[in-house]
Amino acid sequence: MHIPAAARGAGVITASAGNHGLGVAYAAATFATPATVYVPEGANPLKVEAIRRLGASVVPAGRNYSEANLEALAAQKETGATFVHAYDDPQVVAGQGTIGLEILAGLEDVDTVLVPIGGGGLIGGIALYIKETKPAARVVGVEPAGADAMYRSINAGHIVTLDRVNTIADGLAASAPSALTLDLSRRYVDEILVVQETEMLRAIRLLFQWEHLLAEPAGAAALAALLYHHRAAPNEKVVVVLSGANVTEEVLLRALKTR
Repeated sequence: MHIPAAARGAGVITASAGNHGLGVAYAAATFATPATVYVPEGANPLKVEAIRRLGASVVPAGRNYSEANLEALAAQKETGATFVHAYDDPQVVAGQGTIGLEILAGLEDVDTVLVPIGGGGLIGGIALYIKETKPAARVVGVEPAGADAMYRSINAGHIVTLDRVNTIADGLAASAPSALTLDLSRRYVDEILVVQETEMLRAIRLLFQWEHLLAEPAGAAALAALLYHHRAAPNEKVVVVLSGANVTEEVLLRALKTR
């Protein structure tokens, strides 16, 4: 943990749709540091319960990630805890970038890596490492149609904040990238594909049927892009990043019924 030992007593605080909160809670438990995670009021209950099991306090706040983040920032000012942003933090981005290291360690001749995008920290870290290490490899981002802020921001040349986010992929439901993640994506990401809700549901079902893997919509987004949007060349070696398995019963049932 990069937080000085003297500052850990005040704890850490963050806002998350779930997956980042799990990571913060795990790290805090490892270093015996108090942790508080602000989540949207409608957050995935599986993720919320998992965060609590790790010993962190969970505070439902706001209708979406952005509102939960504002509440967490306000609380941080009162408590003096260290704020750990879900994606606008170089250390968080660097940690997520270790996935790129693992990809190249396991498949040196990879041609394309498909990575889901929420706020952009995951793809920023992965793309930076892969493109700096193997420039010929392509890194392709994937966003849901109801939360395509990075796609719009890159096309506009500046940060675009969505008025409304509407997607079943709660792990990708960011209304805007940060300056850091937009810069990394503009420099290192070759293309961004936008997937539909039905495509993610089909990808969940196919992952379950083909590979016996359970993926949440955010985790299945990259496979949805491979199946329905990415035109792979003959013998192209493609890596699909599956970034979450906390699928609710309701979404899983919808996915199993989707054809």
